Amino acid sequence: MKSITLMDMLVTKSFSNILKLKCELIKQKNTGMVFYKEDISKLPIDYPFEFYFYLTKGTILYQNAFPIPANHYKPWMRKNNNIQHLLPYFQSYYETESPFDSLYFESLSLFKGRKFVWFYKGGISDVS
Repeated sequence: MKSITLMDMLVTKSFSNILKLKCELIKQKNTGMVFYKEDISKLPIDYPFEFYFYLTKGTILYQNAFPIPANHYKPWMRKNNNIQHLLPYFQSYYETESPFDSLYFESLSLFKGRKFVWFYKGGISDVS
């Protein structure tokens, strides 16, 4: 995906200040409607980060995260060799039919939101 900064989000004038923006992003992440790896409370205003929305990949160029509905998630999906269960969600989100490297699915981390669970590549980013 194209990286975005908090400043880019503020420019839209949907939020009057950075604190309100960060609070809303944290709230939305907890529902699973959006996903980002960074600790948003510590994120500098001009630091670029990957931002994902549950409904569409948007202008995403990378394929580092994808959601599944929380009511579809099963704890065994975290185990290795889960490609046959996760691939349909990945393909649906990224609108692709092409097979993907199975190693991608063996090293995914997990974030559980109330409505969506996100599988993502790599650990939480540290920008401190």
